[in-house]
Amino acid sequence: MYLMSETKQQIQGDIEKGEGLSRISAVANYFIVLSKKDKRPLSNLAMQKMVYFAYGWVLVMKEERLFYDRIEAWQYGPVIPSLYHQLKHYGRDRITKEIVDYDYRNDKFRKWILTKGTSVEEIVRKVWNKYSTLSTGEMVDLTHNPGTPWHRTITKKGFNSEIDDELIRDHFESINNSL
Repeated sequence: MYLMSETKQQIQGDIEKGEGLSRISAVANYFIVLSKKDKRPLSNLAMQKMVYFAYGWVLVMKEERLFYDRIEAWQYGPVIPSLYHQLKHYGRDRITKEIVDYDYRNDKFRKWILTKGTSVEEIVRKVWNKYSTLSTGEMVDLTHNPGTPWHRTITKKGFNSEIDDELIRDHFESINNSL
């Protein structure tokens, strides 16, 4: 579901062995590339919402998780803590550089991105087309409405609790307008 420009064959081998989930940085980097291409700046807060929307739509359309990282209910909506910490140095400013992760298997740093032409890449691109024209405030509003997974989680478990996949899937299934 993701690829690294230097070793596409190795990653393809991992996918064929059953590694179906994407790296969170591959999803974020895909949005960063689209952000630069379309000249639509993304802050850390906006990135959190875009990745959350992508996660929800992949849950519905492919019936699988997009990535392993947990999604929590923070004050300003759903947040992926691992991604937040990778991007927090930007503050409220535009994210300007793709994320580089350490690849322990090969003992080097890598820049991951979604593999073009896959169903996951298509869904994530559709998420970009649907939500990237919204302001960050509008994205926050979408995630804070009563009955949303974020709202239901903070009501039952409080802030900083993990948002259950079932809540996310049910919510995105219930959205009347499709992706």
